[in-house]
Amino acid sequence: VYDGHGPVGEKCSRFACEHVAMEFCKQLRSGATKEQAMSRAHTSTNTALAQSAIDDQQSGTTAVTAYFDGLDLLVSNVGDSRVMLGSVDAQGKLIHKALSTDQTPYRRDERERVKACGARVMTADQIDGVEPIHEDWDCALGDEIDDGGDPPRIWAQDQEYPGTAFTRSIGDSLAESLGVIAEPEIDGHKLGPKDRVLIAASDGIFEFITTRSCIETALLYSDPLEACKALVGESYKLWIEREDRTDDITIIVGFIEQAGAKRDPGVGVDEVAIEEGETAAMKK
Repeated sequence: VYDGHGPVGEKCSRFACEHVAMEFCKQLRSGATKEQAMSRAHTSTNTALAQSAIDDQQSGTTAVTAYFDGLDLLVSNVGDSRVMLGSVDAQGKLIHKALSTDQTPYRRDERERVKACGARVMTADQIDGVEPIHEDWDCALGDEIDDGGDPPRIWAQDQEYPGTAFTRSIGDSLAESLGVIAEPEIDGHKLGPKDRVLIAASDGIFEFITTRSCIETALLYSDPLEACKALVGESYKLWIEREDRTDDITIIVGFIEQAGAKRDPGVGVDEVAIEEGETAAMKK
């Protein structure tokens, strides 16, 4: 999932979509490990984007990837899109967890990292002087929904740019000197008999929906396309209720079938994407 932002965010996301996969395969062929290949694919794509005709000074994209090698799942994340897993325990109780961690100033470690690079971390209201200066932002995003208004953002010292609400991205060259990097965080998971559903989504899906609710909603359906539609519909409704706009909304749902299980013809992987100001697009 690639979630573009900024004046030419759609160009940045399309560029990354093409180049990350291509660079990943190239690195694997050269003998790199999966982890090395995934990391280099993102950083080399970031370099290529900066050298392209696309003006990425104030535009860029997130990049969250779920790569399957048999039952081994490699999850890579740059930015604030997310991969989520739904499983059951021995008693059949639902277990939900994010396999990636959003990289935003809500995270104390990421906040301190960019501050060490010279960034100011403040909300827009703090910049405007209508909110007192504080850093009371620690929030377990995914388990909690932040209803505090404008999020903490990254700014240059004594300047009102770039104002990014994430600490890592592909692109955003103006923000690179402030610690906004394209280096992904990489984690792994081995699929097992208790795993049921995997979701990859942009933050437009889970801005107002917790990880648990995303998983619970998806598992109400046997067809992943219907699960996608339900989650897109719910997130769109919440955006309209709470804001005067909607964010880009992209989701991929995959149900995990167990070996030997009879296959439901409607079960597989589906994606639904809605971009700001555009008609819904569906790919099956």
